Amino acid sequence: IKDKQGEITEDETVQFKSYLLSLGIDDPITKDSAGSDKKYYQGLAKEMFLILDQPIQDAGGMMTLTDAFVRVNRARGLELVSPDDILLASKALKEASLPMSLHTFNSGVMVLRTSNHSEEEVKQNLMNQLESVGSFTPEEMSTNLGLSVILAKERLLSAESEGLLCRDDSVEGLRFYPNRFLTEE
Repeated sequence: IKDKQGEITEDETVQFKSYLLSLGIDDPITKDSAGSDKKYYQGLAKEMFLILDQPIQDAGGMMTLTDAFVRVNRARGLELVSPDDILLASKALKEASLPMSLHTFNSGVMVLRTSNHSEEEVKQNLMNQLESVGSFTPEEMSTNLGLSVILAKERLLSAESEGLLCRDDSVEGLRFYPNRFLTEE
């Protein structure tokens, strides 16, 4: 295309568009095409769902908003969206009746999670993993469960706040253990 100096044949245009389609979305929504902000954010929410549903399922039902931002912009190609737009579209997921929602942990970390994501199931899985190894650092849990370190830490802190875990915060770092005070007499 560069060698043609702007003279691009119709076949080359079709081929270029097919390359773009294989990378992501064929016609991403823009603020201009949507007409109003509400329509734009609901359209962007639907687009996000289409892009992120399978990756979130593969990641165990939850993905940080920063990871979602990167994936959405990668799929959109040249029609990039701002972090604020991703946040507002994430809040519009509920209004659009999509099976995905925005969740904010106590620490302020924001994640997208699927509607079939079960916190109880996640905590039970965490406790089973913890029983087999004895203790976890967020980094070890991240490696064992294939999560980001931030998400692993949030899950450990959430389980701790419910009394399922105890922590050891020492010079070696943060390590979590099963709460034996609840399970043993």
